Amino acid sequence: MNDASISLNEAGIDAYNDDNFALAYQHFSASAATGDAAGTHFLASLYYQGHGVAQDVARAIELFRAAGKAGYPPSLANLALMYANGDGVAQDMQLSLHYGRQAAEAGDEQSQFNLAQAYRRGVDIAQDFEQAAFWYRQGAEAGSLAAQNEYGLLYAQGQGVELDYVTAYAWIAMPAEAGDGQAIKNRDQLLQILTPAQQEEARALAAEFAGLYGQDLH
Repeated sequence: MNDASISLNEAGIDAYNDDNFALAYQHFSASAATGDAAGTHFLASLYYQGHGVAQDVARAIELFRAAGKAGYPPSLANLALMYANGDGVAQDMQLSLHYGRQAAEAGDEQSQFNLAQAYRRGVDIAQDFEQAAFWYRQGAEAGSLAAQNEYGLLYAQGQGVELDYVTAYAWIAMPAEAGDGQAIKNRDQLLQILTPAQQEEARALAAEFAGLYGQDLH
């Protein structure tokens, strides 16, 4: 991404937020013409939505693929969802997993979570708790509350990781403190299992994890 494409994308986003979709289309088209992956992605989104241009899902997919080929995580994630839902393409769960894995490897947190879920449940892929733990951990360490809860549950169940109620509590405490109802239930159940000494250890570890992984709460 060069300075020109950055400026074009920023101008396009400003125009989009002002509901000036025609102007957004101009800026994103110019950015995409330079080969910029982000600009290509934004342009694809306009075609998908039919904002500033006639809706053309086929063109959107073509552009998402171009940006995805350049390794742009949001485009890869969109392609994964479109193939999973048969949105503008024939439903194909293997292609969905293919793009979803690429997005996860490129750092897209939701894709990391989705891939972990697929491995844990054995949906359209061989069940593999170790792989589930690996991908939950990526999101958990990035601050994803959903991933922290699920990663903690793996420790509580000894799936893909060693059974460890203290570590389970430490991960689940973050989404519980953020107000997630299911995480609160999970945390309270763990408190019933832990001894007083383990509870003290778990709270200390939870405070450490909050400092390391609790900055980006979403």
